[in-house]
Amino acid sequence: MAKILVTNDDGIHSRGIKAAVEALQDLGEVYVVAPMFQRSASGRAMTLHRPLRVKRINLKGTKVAYALDGMPVDCVIFAMARFGKFDLAVSGINLGENMSTEITISGTASAAIEAATHDIPSIAMSLEVNREKHKFGEGEEIDFSVAKSFLKRISNAILSNGMPKSVDMLNINVPYDAHENTPIELTKLAKRMYMASVEERVDPKGNPYYWIVGTQCPKDTLEPGTDMYALKVERKVSVTPINLNMTAKVNFNDVRRHLQL
Repeated sequence: MAKILVTNDDGIHSRGIKAAVEALQDLGEVYVVAPMFQRSASGRAMTLHRPLRVKRINLKGTKVAYALDGMPVDCVIFAMARFGKFDLAVSGINLGENMSTEITISGTASAAIEAATHDIPSIAMSLEVNREKHKFGEGEEIDFSVAKSFLKRISNAILSNGMPKSVDMLNINVPYDAHENTPIELTKLAKRMYMASVEERVDPKGNPYYWIVGTQCPKDTLEPGTDMYALKVERKVSVTPINLNMTAKVNFNDVRRHLQL
């Protein structure tokens, strides 16, 4: 029987992780290790300067479930140390899309990346939300049924056939208005999802403080063939095959001459 790891960055109590378990429980034994708390935008951060605490959780459909007071990457490392190798790792279903090269910021994508570095076929699964407040909640009002269907379908294919050649991870984004027959588009990562800036505010004592804020790139600037174009313009499910080797595909002799090495 397949051994499946499920984690996320929204926290153990997110309905998205329960939805992932429901989608996967018929495909194998599901192990859940997820953060105790909301850890969105944690990237590949690891907890190295304090001990980690863990709590056993009763989560229907799982062989075992733990809440870890660390980061998503910590959860993958803990799960492998405790339970050994997995046949598939799924991070999600995340509340809010994770697209463009900014997936390196995402705790959801980073957990899948961490698993992939250990040669575990991995999926980062995200569901677009149409209201900003939903991105950092527990998903009480969200319908995960369609995202669950796509997750089960693609996970079953990976467990049966393995990952495609030269693919380490899949980054999947489902539109909030998707249905069972929504087309799937294979995409590349867009360059950026948000244009970040800093907003200055003043506290009641007159001291300034700052929020990092972001404005999503306008639709008319999106490049066809990218994950953002597929989701935001075409309203398709975006599946981006990710390879972990970020080395530029260039002629090293040309680089040597350019840098005068």
